[in-house]
Amino acid sequence: MNVPNAITLSRLVVTAATFVCLELVADPARPDPTLIWLSFALFLGAALTDFLDGYLARKWNMVTAFGRVADPFADKVLIAGSLVLLLKFPAARSVMPFWYVVVVIAREFLVTAIRGVVEASGRPFPADRLGKWKMVTQCWTAASLMMLIAGVDSWHTLTVTGLWLSFALTVVSGVNYAFKARGVLFAR
Repeated sequence: MNVPNAITLSRLVVTAATFVCLELVADPARPDPTLIWLSFALFLGAALTDFLDGYLARKWNMVTAFGRVADPFADKVLIAGSLVLLLKFPAARSVMPFWYVVVVIAREFLVTAIRGVVEASGRPFPADRLGKWKMVTQCWTAASLMMLIAGVDSWHTLTVTGLWLSFALTVVSGVNYAFKARGVLFAR
């Protein structure tokens, strides 16, 4: 266990705490602002560790097989889980359709499967810039939705912008990963 891997594991713990706070909201139509702002703070903390663990792993030459699996797994749990739990709130559903969440989760299954096939062939298949920007915009969307739920109505336009930008990057980055892996995917 090294520092970057410990940070990745801490992201899973903070993500679970975020989910607990969102789940403790008794009335989604009139949520307790304290629980929503706590969820927001925990979510931001978890999202920021995504950038920190990878940076430190590369800087300190501590990239491990565990980290290569755990880091994207923690990202997927953070984003997919947050979006699914946010669907319980009418304020979030007024901006985020159910199909958006389905597309995000489907893309993650697709990329995970592609990554597994490519890496099983002996080739590395790291995240690229599109995938990283996709993650940034998805975090922006989830955090913005929490702000809307907390009652920050002035954030509505930025939330909708984030949602559509993250949707576009989710689709384009998924297609890009499939295109980059086509040599392995369609090999005999």
